[in-house]
Amino acid sequence: MEIMSNGRGAILTLDDSRSIALDSDDPNALACVSHAHMDHLSGFGSRSAITTEETKLILSARGFRLRNHMRLGFGESTDLGSGLKVSVHPSGHMLGSAVFEVEVDGMKVLYTGDLNTEPSILHDPAWSTDAEVLVIESTYGSPVYRFKERDLVYSEIVRWIREVLRDGRIPAFNVYAAGKAQEIIALVNQSIKVPVLVSRRVGSVASVYKRTYPWLDYVVEGSRSASEVLRDGCLVYVSDRVSQFEGLRLSWAVATGWALTRSFGEFDAAFPLSSHADFAGLIDYVNSVSPRVVVTMYGHSSVFASHLRRLGRRAFSLDEIRNVRML
Repeated sequence: MEIMSNGRGAILTLDDSRSIALDSDDPNALACVSHAHMDHLSGFGSRSAITTEETKLILSARGFRLRNHMRLGFGESTDLGSGLKVSVHPSGHMLGSAVFEVEVDGMKVLYTGDLNTEPSILHDPAWSTDAEVLVIESTYGSPVYRFKERDLVYSEIVRWIREVLRDGRIPAFNVYAAGKAQEIIALVNQSIKVPVLVSRRVGSVASVYKRTYPWLDYVVEGSRSASEVLRDGCLVYVSDRVSQFEGLRLSWAVATGWALTRSFGEFDAAFPLSSHADFAGLIDYVNSVSPRVVVTMYGHSSVFASHLRRLGRRAFSLDEIRNVRML
């Protein structure tokens, strides 16, 4: 069995020459599509794709359609014959995001996609289990990334919103249309009794979220309800782009884990709110799986693999070694 990087995601090749594309495309492979973020967009060039229904719906809301989609809910599995079984479990990253458990002749390979190891206002932490091989994302795989407790970041965001509203301005968030935007909507809904106005692209994804979270409350830019909310002027705006409303003053914020180490001077506020595990969370996840081999990919892949080796793990970065023979 070996795993190789192909520029986007990775390809897991079994000893019988069957292959599984991990957030990647290959015409001869079965694709495992972990979630609906554009940097993981995959499954369109593969012979078939396994993903959750929520991921498929979010992709459709964003204008993408998988041709040969095999839907699996969390906790479900599919037997692909000849000793190969694939199961899907929650990764905690966004709605529908999945950890894939691949069993080959009794041996387990775990592919995390993007994962979050802490609970959020919408999602539980990533699922884990023992496995011989762990293929793990390492977006924040450097020890400089240690996030505050999420509730503390939530409190800082709510405090900033209240201050901006008291000053007669509109708190506005420039965030990812899928995932982070819906988390901010949920936070405002549960913390502050003011309307939430969203951009059209945020609204398209939020309509999928409402199937799981029917209590999410927002109005979409351009609608009649939006005009009424804007006339009142007391609202929170959540958008995938920076824009302005004539006659209204907006204060703009970002919410991203990169705010921990990067300057966002063009914004009025920056909050280190991430949908990924930080360095400590990644280490804890590796320990919970206790694999014989760890393969790191994305972000600080090389740094994270190096730290794992210091901890006595057999770890390889796909940024350093493009083809890893496992076990």
